[in-house]
Amino acid sequence: MRVSRQADYAIRVVFDLSLHPEARIKEIARRQQLSPSYVGRISQRLAKTGILENRRGRLGCLGLACSPEQITLLDVIEAIDGPVRMERCLLAPDECGRELSCPVYKVGQETLLLGLAKLSNVTFASLLNSEQGR
Repeated sequence: MRVSRQADYAIRVVFDLSLHPEARIKEIARRQQLSPSYVGRISQRLAKTGILENRRGRLGCLGLACSPEQITLLDVIEAIDGPVRMERCLLAPDECGRELSCPVYKVGQETLLLGLAKLSNVTFASLLNSEQGR
């Protein structure tokens, strides 16, 4: 499993909007130390998948399309990177054809499933609560 830098930044954008329910791209970029153009591109992808809303008007703010309780880390990662899967066999990518009988392949798939379960259970509300509990 691989999470891209763009997905990492998207997580930061969604977390920022969990803290600040409406914000301009420039404000998010400043707080997250990202370029405004990059935040703009990420926000467009997140809006297409229904995670963010572009709230037009004189301030041109962004906001979450639903509550932080309804958005998981997996939602954001998959909105940017597509479905999460194991990139390749741990030993030999598509070379041996032993996926059905290989014990290493089975361990990799089990690990991936555990990781997916964890990512799908961590909401931005829970991240926000852990941040505020520091």
